[in-house]
Amino acid sequence: MGGPDRSKAVKYIQQLDQAQCGGDWEAVPNLVRKIRKHAPARACLTLAANATHAVQQAIRHQPSTGTNPEITALVQYVPPLIGAIDEEHNHPEDVFQAQVALGWVHWALGEPELAALRLPKNIEGDFSLLDGTSKQATGWTRTCALKAIYIKGVALEKSRSLGDAIEVFESGMPIVTATASELKKASELRKWTELLLTKFCLITSQSIKSNASPRMEAETLMAFRAWADFWERLASSTTAAVGGYATEADVPRRQIWKEYYATLSFIIQSDLPYPTTALGATSNNHGMRVIQRGELARVEARYESLLLKEAHFPKAEQSSEEIEELVELVLGNWAVLCGGCWDEHDLGSGGRVGVSRSVLEILYRAATKTFHSTQILRGLFTVHLALADFELAFKAFDTYFEIVNKGKQRVQKTGVPEHALDSNEDVLVTASKCIRALCQFGGHAGAEKAKKLAHFFEAWLEQHDPSHSQESPANGNANGVIDGNQKLLENGTTAETSTETSTVSPQVYAHAWRAIGISNAQWARLTPDAKSRPEYQTKAIVNLKTALKPDYGCTDDVDTLFALALVLSERRQLGDAIQVVGAALASPRNDDKTSNPAKFARERSLIRLWHLLALLLSAKEQFTEASHACEGAFKQFGDLKALFGEREGDGNYQSEHLNGMQERHSAAIDDMDDYEKEAILEVKMTQLLLIEVQDGPDVAVNGTEELLSLYSKLFGQTQTPFVVPRKSQQGPPTTGTSTLRSVKGSIFGRSKRSNRDASGATTFASSTAENVSTVSRPPTSQTTASVAPKIQVTGDSGTPSKLTRRSQHPSSKSAKGESLTHKLSQASIRNRSIAAPKTPSNPASDGEISPTKAVDSTFHQARGALPKPNAQGNKPSSSYSLLPFSSPATRLPPNESRRHRIGILVRVWLLIAGFYRRAEQYDDAKVSIEAASELVEGLETDILRDDSGQLLVDKREWGVGKSVEELWADVWAERGQASLAESWPFVALSHFESALTSFPDHPAAIVGLSNILLDISSETLVYPSSIPTIATPPSPASASPTSHKPPAHTSTTSTPLGLPPPPSPGPAPATTQLSLFDRLAARDRAHGLLDRLTKLGGGWNDSEAWFGLARAYEYAKMEGKAKEALWWCVQLEDARGVRGWEAVGGGGA
Repeated sequence: MGGPDRSKAVKYIQQLDQAQCGGDWEAVPNLVRKIRKHAPARACLTLAANATHAVQQAIRHQPSTGTNPEITALVQYVPPLIGAIDEEHNHPEDVFQAQVALGWVHWALGEPELAALRLPKNIEGDFSLLDGTSKQATGWTRTCALKAIYIKGVALEKSRSLGDAIEVFESGMPIVTATASELKKASELRKWTELLLTKFCLITSQSIKSNASPRMEAETLMAFRAWADFWERLASSTTAAVGGYATEADVPRRQIWKEYYATLSFIIQSDLPYPTTALGATSNNHGMRVIQRGELARVEARYESLLLKEAHFPKAEQSSEEIEELVELVLGNWAVLCGGCWDEHDLGSGGRVGVSRSVLEILYRAATKTFHSTQILRGLFTVHLALADFELAFKAFDTYFEIVNKGKQRVQKTGVPEHALDSNEDVLVTASKCIRALCQFGGHAGAEKAKKLAHFFEAWLEQHDPSHSQESPANGNANGVIDGNQKLLENGTTAETSTETSTVSPQVYAHAWRAIGISNAQWARLTPDAKSRPEYQTKAIVNLKTALKPDYGCTDDVDTLFALALVLSERRQLGDAIQVVGAALASPRNDDKTSNPAKFARERSLIRLWHLLALLLSAKEQFTEASHACEGAFKQFGDLKALFGEREGDGNYQSEHLNGMQERHSAAIDDMDDYEKEAILEVKMTQLLLIEVQDGPDVAVNGTEELLSLYSKLFGQTQTPFVVPRKSQQGPPTTGTSTLRSVKGSIFGRSKRSNRDASGATTFASSTAENVSTVSRPPTSQTTASVAPKIQVTGDSGTPSKLTRRSQHPSSKSAKGESLTHKLSQASIRNRSIAAPKTPSNPASDGEISPTKAVDSTFHQARGALPKPNAQGNKPSSSYSLLPFSSPATRLPPNESRRHRIGILVRVWLLIAGFYRRAEQYDDAKVSIEAASELVEGLETDILRDDSGQLLVDKREWGVGKSVEELWADVWAERGQASLAESWPFVALSHFESALTSFPDHPAAIVGLSNILLDISSETLVYPSSIPTIATPPSPASASPTSHKPPAHTSTTSTPLGLPPPPSPGPAPATTQLSLFDRLAARDRAHGLLDRLTKLGGGWNDSEAWFGLARAYEYAKMEGKAKEALWWCVQLEDARGVRGWEAVGGGGA
């Protein structure tokens, strides 16, 4: 037998290193024997290898229960290892391996403190001496370093020294990085690397939840990113699995991905600084957020994939807790990413829509692993609603409500709780969102469904809300409202508390009562049952006052105060409504941004309140203060650049979507949805109407260019299908035959659609960008009666021409001293918004907030309190729950948004047409009407080309607004008003008929048509003979409505019963007298139209409709009903602003 062989010793030592690194423990004893033979001086190395092999064998044979004698026998290796370590001075790597082996023996014996004590004190430092730039440690030494760090770190964790444990694990990251390339061929290295990273990730994740700090965030993400890099290398190996459990690991691999995703979610939802360790520094916040969103998406995909692969479909009595935890995290992240604190460009490709669609896909995939999950259904409703998928959203809610309702009934019956059911708080929050969405977007059908839901939850709250008073006031008077920021509403009696609802926060109760109040108010506006309207209004006031009770802590909630002020306005309680609005505008700013962290969130929420204040002040004929309120809606943003943005270099106000790729700061309107932008435009429209009331329509028309410019700033250029302009008839028809037919048709009604081609005045270019200047805002408060803006049109010759104002306007003078109805018509209804007297503003009455003080003080307060950035310490609940009131706003898809914006532009053009009409600039008015007509025609063409069959011209789209037929009715009604202004009542009659053919319940068309019918019935208006006179038609240059104007006795005013009409000056033309039957039919049809209109949502508060109904009663000799209608008309007029309350929009939601 030969002696020691040095070359063989080197070979066997290398083989031992490879065997240990590769986990070939069966070969270790034989290699140890050979090394002892050929290298007896390496006793420390061989003893460490033997001890490691013994521990490995003992762990492999560990029984599930009882004591393992092999583990107990490991104690025999402790003294020899200690001795070998002390005696070895030539081979530091052997000492290092022996120290780790000794520590592992103590670890296996269940002595973690001794294990940490036996390990090197400075593992990373000792290892750096063995593996430096001049030399490289063996593979097993590197593995021992990772094993030592793992053992010491876990030992420190068990001794509750988390900070020291994190430092130990962090010290091993350079070793992990250095050994990354060897993972595929070294199973033991891969095993200990994974164990180390797994424990490091779990410890740091636990630590950041309890002690968030920038250092902890960086350390935590460093651990998870190292794990992700390791997992990618692991996944690329054909021999290793990417799921399941790692060797000797306590948790599955997906648990690490779950913690990784939860940590990223925690940082996003808490708005903590985003560490970019191992990702490289970024130059700006935008680039950093793009990287953050990308990392979140990658981790989300990894975790979801593993979870869905390994999760099993539960049984009926089981729940999928981890699936629902994922859903909770996903929805929480979605609420932040698609909320107001992240910009569209921060989210990468697809923006908010892309993020929301990916969330929907996750929810639907998660639903395949759950059984009737109410949480997933709640998420589907919320996300679909934000995407304006109204049909899918409300289907999801219907299913959600059915499951929850049946589940709650089972729990009440059996007494056994069902953990899969949503809590009462979640149900109330979801139902509140649904009710408000139904009222805001659903029209009559949505209001009816919201009413049923509200009735159900109102009954539930009356039983379970501990703060609800059973003795709520039964009247609608806002007697509890007082000045300033003091207690807004009086306390009610407190009901007994219920343990079942102890988990429902007071704010949730307040939001539920607000939703119920909004539902009752909306149904009061739209119900066809006129008798029940006051009852629902009273209920709404009571509900909203309940939501404002101090017990709930929401006395300054802007949305609740707005809804209350609106319903008070509709009940003509102007003083109380002004108090509520003033209290809302003067309420202190809430610096807590967790509920709504959007930029200028408070200012944006106050726009509708400023608008409502302006309408209330105009109803009290305080027009100067009303104008100041309109200006306050804009001035609250401070500089207009903050609202509209500024293009670099020229200073023109531009929003972000109009500035191209130029560098700029994002403006407030860039974060607004279409409804918020519409609210701004509505304020400007009211502002111009106030200018008209104070200075006349000649001054108001000067602001029409500014109005179109504002539309362009808010919505950009609206693209519509190109419609070839038509040459329309320049004047009304002059043949008596057509006039007679139109009168007969109006008396008995029509069923056939009128020809739309019979209207319009000139050719109009569809693109508003070519006709609208985008110059900066002129000061509307100082507008002077200068030359009105001209609308350029193209004449028959193709050359541009300017439409100028007529020098004189033919108008018929009414006789004085006539009936009450005639005086009311002339003095209050028909001329009020046209030529209101310039009277000084009325002082505030006793007990009211001065409107001027409210406007001025709240404006200065708003300017001095701009939003502040989120505090770093704000954290959501430990379960990463979705905040109940932070759901992103509903944003219409591109096609629906375009149709909605076109509808807004149609309304703008028709308002402009009204200005020109009242300024007696009829040609310009016709051009504006034609502009609206072409927009509606293009919109109709677009809908008719839709292949889905879901779009109809006579049906409203959810969230879009009026249907195409309603828009056509608006156009035809304005044409009728223009014809009346030019004293062509029979042409107006035809236009009003066309409007009612499109939309039978159009208020303005019904009122206009009914007035003509009543004039025909009373023979105040007599139509010309059906036989046309022989006369040479005038040339187009000289033709004008003046040459065809009927005589003065064709005025649409009426006379008292029993008195003959006043004598007409001059000879009367040849006329055709209607029979008594035809005149009675005209009166009855007018009565039927007006009676129906005054019961509907569009006309119950229309004073002109009630005035016409009073005339119909008067002609029918029903003096009692006529007086009632007239007194109601007087009440409506006393509380009537320059516009209807519906101008503030949103269904009160």
